[in-house]
Amino acid sequence: MQIQTKQDVRDMARGAAFLGVGGGGDPYVGQLMLQQEVLKGKFPKVIKAHELADDARVLCVCGIGSPPVLVEHLLSSTMLGKLVDQMQAYLGYEIDALISAEIGGLNSVMTLGVAAQRNLPLIDADGMGRAFPQLEMVTFSVYGCPASPVMIVDELGNMAMVHAQNDATAEKMSRAISSSLGAMVYSALYTMSGKQAKECTVHDTISLSYDIGRCIRESREQLDNPFQGLLGLLHKPEENRHCKILFDGKIVDLVHEIRDAWHFGTITMEANDGSNDVMVVEMQNEYLAARLNGKTVIIVPDLICILDAETAEPITGERLKYGQRVKVIGLSAAEIMRRPECLKVFGPAAFGYKEPFRPIEILNQ
Repeated sequence: MQIQTKQDVRDMARGAAFLGVGGGGDPYVGQLMLQQEVLKGKFPKVIKAHELADDARVLCVCGIGSPPVLVEHLLSSTMLGKLVDQMQAYLGYEIDALISAEIGGLNSVMTLGVAAQRNLPLIDADGMGRAFPQLEMVTFSVYGCPASPVMIVDELGNMAMVHAQNDATAEKMSRAISSSLGAMVYSALYTMSGKQAKECTVHDTISLSYDIGRCIRESREQLDNPFQGLLGLLHKPEENRHCKILFDGKIVDLVHEIRDAWHFGTITMEANDGSNDVMVVEMQNEYLAARLNGKTVIIVPDLICILDAETAEPITGERLKYGQRVKVIGLSAAEIMRRPECLKVFGPAAFGYKEPFRPIEILNQ
């Protein structure tokens, strides 16, 4: 895949918003940064993990904070470049490639911008195949690649370094720093080898994000129903990938709360078909569970995406509004995300749910 035009950037951002499942930060902010690099003739180079040497040095760059706050902050490409330079100086070696912590929302598009700016390849992979609210909720952490050291910077250049005994503690410390700096900071963390990047990541997610964004645009242009094209791309049972429209309705109630630098919310929707069906979606930065008339139809780590009912444009949590007509799409998480060791870190119990994880294809038989 190549990202060389403004249209390519917009497609990438749209796909990132879809995989961001409501959170991950508004990709529009990252879109502007990436677009500026592309207009300068600096195009991000996306490579497959298997192209890396086993001893290659890989660095993860991501934002930490509350998605709604992002629109009140400036995204400084200068500070992001400084963050990479300072981390290299601290580590004592130069980085061979970058990787996104999460493919959804701001983080994937922003990392593409940093890769273009620093002339570093970006691996076509990430740590979750979606977005999650906590720093340790990545396959990197599950499979023994530590987050620390974590270097943190805000848009004004305030910097901090975190060394923690485990990744959950690194999350707590980084979250506290984020809260003290306006609930939005950027970090360099999860240094890893090329071998680790091959073994402990969710593969081909940058290209999937781009394909989703392009598919939505082209389906709007060529089909009466853009959801037809989207389902055609994503529903591949033969590849153990399942996608389904779970609800078509109108938002009738919204509850938002910013707490501990997280965006908590509950979205209530009523069906458009006169059936009196009600769907409730719960979120913590990202959409975590959806229940139809009280029955769970999808739950984390499977993906819940809320899209405009007419255009199929993904809607982030902070942009939801009373009265919006939407469709809720469910998408199965990558197979690696459903492994028992991964579910211990970012399955339902990690968010306080008592019910076990059950795949979307089982819940909707």
